[in-house]
Amino acid sequence: MGCRCIELDCWDGQKKPGSNEFLDIVIYHGYTMTSKILLRDVLHVIRHYAFVTSEYPVILSIEDNCSVPAQRLLAQELKDILGDYLLTQPANREEKQLPSPAALKKKIIVKHKKLPVESEDLAAVVKTDEFQDTEIIARECVKKGILWMRNNNSHDWTSHVFILFPDRLCYLIETADPDNTSDDTVSVSGDEEREEETPSGFGVKPEEMHVTEEWFHGRCERDEAKKRILEHKEKGNGLFMIRDSNLFIGDFSLSILHDGKVHHVRIRSKIVDKEKKYYFMDNKVCDTLYELVSYYTRHYLTTAHFKMVLTIACPQPQPHLNQPWFSATADKEKAEELLSLIEEDGAFLIRTSSQDSSVFVLSLKVDGEFWHYRLKRDGRIFVVNQKVFENLNQIVEFYANREFVRGISLRYPVNEKDISHLTAELAEARTPGCYMDLKDLDKEVQARTLRPYRGTADDELSFPANVIITVLRKEEGLWRGRYGALTGWFPSAHVQEILPEKTNASETSNYNTIELAGTLIERIHDFDKPHVIRISQSNQHWMSKQSYVLAANSSEEVEGWQNHLFELTRSVNTKMSILRTKEKEKRIAAELSNLVVYCQAVPFDPAHIYNDAFYEMCSFVEGKLDKLVEKGLLPFNSRKLSRVYPNGSRITSTNYSPVPMWNAGCHMVALNYQTGDKPMQLNQGKFLANGRCGYLLKPDYMLTDDFDPANSEKCGATAYPIRLNVQVIGGRHLSRRDKNKGICSPFVEIEVIGMPCDTKVYQTKTIASNGLNPIWNQTFTFEIQCPEMALIRFHVEDGDFVGPKTDPFIGQAVFPVDSIRCGFRSVPLKNQYSEELELSALLVDVQMCPREGNQLIRSSSHFLQASRLAPVFAHRKITNGDSIPREMAPRLRTSATDRSLDSPTNSESRATLLTSQRGSQDSMDSAAETASIASGTVSSQNGKTKKNWLKKFSFGKSSKS
Repeated sequence: MGCRCIELDCWDGQKKPGSNEFLDIVIYHGYTMTSKILLRDVLHVIRHYAFVTSEYPVILSIEDNCSVPAQRLLAQELKDILGDYLLTQPANREEKQLPSPAALKKKIIVKHKKLPVESEDLAAVVKTDEFQDTEIIARECVKKGILWMRNNNSHDWTSHVFILFPDRLCYLIETADPDNTSDDTVSVSGDEEREEETPSGFGVKPEEMHVTEEWFHGRCERDEAKKRILEHKEKGNGLFMIRDSNLFIGDFSLSILHDGKVHHVRIRSKIVDKEKKYYFMDNKVCDTLYELVSYYTRHYLTTAHFKMVLTIACPQPQPHLNQPWFSATADKEKAEELLSLIEEDGAFLIRTSSQDSSVFVLSLKVDGEFWHYRLKRDGRIFVVNQKVFENLNQIVEFYANREFVRGISLRYPVNEKDISHLTAELAEARTPGCYMDLKDLDKEVQARTLRPYRGTADDELSFPANVIITVLRKEEGLWRGRYGALTGWFPSAHVQEILPEKTNASETSNYNTIELAGTLIERIHDFDKPHVIRISQSNQHWMSKQSYVLAANSSEEVEGWQNHLFELTRSVNTKMSILRTKEKEKRIAAELSNLVVYCQAVPFDPAHIYNDAFYEMCSFVEGKLDKLVEKGLLPFNSRKLSRVYPNGSRITSTNYSPVPMWNAGCHMVALNYQTGDKPMQLNQGKFLANGRCGYLLKPDYMLTDDFDPANSEKCGATAYPIRLNVQVIGGRHLSRRDKNKGICSPFVEIEVIGMPCDTKVYQTKTIASNGLNPIWNQTFTFEIQCPEMALIRFHVEDGDFVGPKTDPFIGQAVFPVDSIRCGFRSVPLKNQYSEELELSALLVDVQMCPREGNQLIRSSSHFLQASRLAPVFAHRKITNGDSIPREMAPRLRTSATDRSLDSPTNSESRATLLTSQRGSQDSMDSAAETASIASGTVSSQNGKTKKNWLKKFSFGKSSKS
């Protein structure tokens, strides 16, 4: 559906027997008969589908009914399951306003109350991942040096680099040189061994064999598929590709070249004996897509337009060409020559192998040496470190900020063309190599089963509850593991991965951490080394029973460490005690509070409207809108975020009209997606605009101090008023859902919904007993002051007398007024849930002109969306469509106009982020729908404007679950 914000109603789940520790968190409508589902199951689904329709950020509104201990588990599951998608740090620590959604792509934001702390020192007591992406030895610390540590099992002593911070003591896993005790010369010895190939081990299930084939192009739009095939049309008839269907989700489409034209054929599917089957024609049904394509490479495929065999696979696109890290001519010697010009580790390039041009090699500088990796390839798929990538660009993007090998990421792209520019840049600002967290790729992962699972297929693993399983492979929502002598696949939601008892950091980093909270520092003398300190557990803060025995080389050194540890431990224990007291008072766990960045929930307070806390937001029930508007909600919405949710009395999950909330500038309007009513239909139509990305910009007049949606004189002072003429000509294939009740007599209700001064409704006459092709030929005129906020709704009903159990509904369609095209248009009708009705449509003629003139508006997006465009294009007269910036071109379909795109911009403005869902393409869609909100990133980089138009973005919601 493309929803950008989801509410999660969280409650305490089961506890471990004989313990206060929680096993799980559940989601359900509290104190009702609704069923309960596990939070971890919901989070797995969110992670899998969050960025399928749109890559812009998703907001999780946590309706928290959990106890403080359960909140700790909630926070842990958010971090474990959402992983890198979860936003835990600001996009920019120097920011003074909300960032653009473009800066938060593929991020999941948590909305929750924030635990109040009086100082940064107190906030630092909560364990965070602040060291995750930074070389720990380079961070500012209290003390740093080399100490001996005793192994509790073997009783051997090994030397390590220890770094003391205000709340923790960290030590590097690798041993250090015991003769080097200077704080300023601590170094880490590197591993002298290297592997010539990255780890392998890629297997494909039969139903996924198509994924590796050259002819499978994955998610590819219809027009892009046509373009790819025509680029290789010289290969002749039978050139083909298979892609994901854009219209029928879960199915596939065949695009094939025949006589110079590209034809698109749907590959159908059906369920037979609980298994999915694929077919073009009913006479040949195959178990897998791979089997179906293989069959028609040997047999003729007959359609209404052609009869031919699938002969040649359309080559995959090569986005790596012309990239700054790719060299098509370099061999091993040339690659090493180029890399030697860069002093830093992390310099890299990708080239073709001199023995086989179809094989790609990654050349990387590691510890001053040149390593060459042959990138494992299976068809069109690359497998690197047991991760799957579709092209080289994905590999480089993924490892640009992650460790590739031995703590080194792909930092400095090198090729013959750009080497001189890169060396000049690095000479000006010399930076050290990127040593990131070291990972043990070969470590065995184990998981504990939370509940029993009985596999239904031969390749699935069955197991009872509360046993240990060895995890062999992880995929989205599905893991492969070994239990006893059995191996197979199972849902990941049925198990919980077992983490080491020491710290989570040890899994992914080159250091371990000893938390100072709750520790006891002792000086002891009964060991085989003098100058010994023991760090042990003093209370319940530590999860493990492990103690640490450390030794220094001199009494002066051990006294220095002991004094620092005494002082810091006492300080952090005091702060921890204060923090736990605050947790009990506010009923907010510090671990969960620490995940809240931009959506910090606070009550609405008129006194705080103009403060600098841009990260605060308020939520209120639908019935409080009018009261809050009187108290200053409108200026609040131009600076901070707000969210509206349904009244709890809506026990049947009905929805309220979101239009008054949108008119008041509210950013998130929560609706029940499961209810197919008029408010939900309006929400679906609202977000057809802006490429269905889930975010909409407010027009500038909503950001002025005198804006008042209830006053027509103060409503849309800078808007572009229009007169909209809609001629409803006729319809086709109109029928009620209960088709067995006879022929219908349809009429059409045309309604404009927006600002109060613009809302108006008309109704056509009823055509008796003709649902096949009724003709109305009636024209209606709407005077619209604020077309940017207006929606036009077509609602078709049966005008015959019907009984109380009969639904007169036939179809509906909703579109943003500032996005519709003028002229003769077909309006595909949809059902109550905004799903397309096959063949049902209206034929209309739409004409638009300024309210004070008669000149027709040819491009609605040009004029009506002008106030949504970035000020970077301000004061620029567009005299030719070719002269406009490339980022703007999809919005403008006229060839000549003298109207400026500028309108006054409030420097304190924010924009609207709302939730949308994916709609189907139709002839009423906006010319602006292809223009993404990402074009805002262009103007935000313009240093001349001094007004950041991206401040117009904020966050919102339109889903409640």
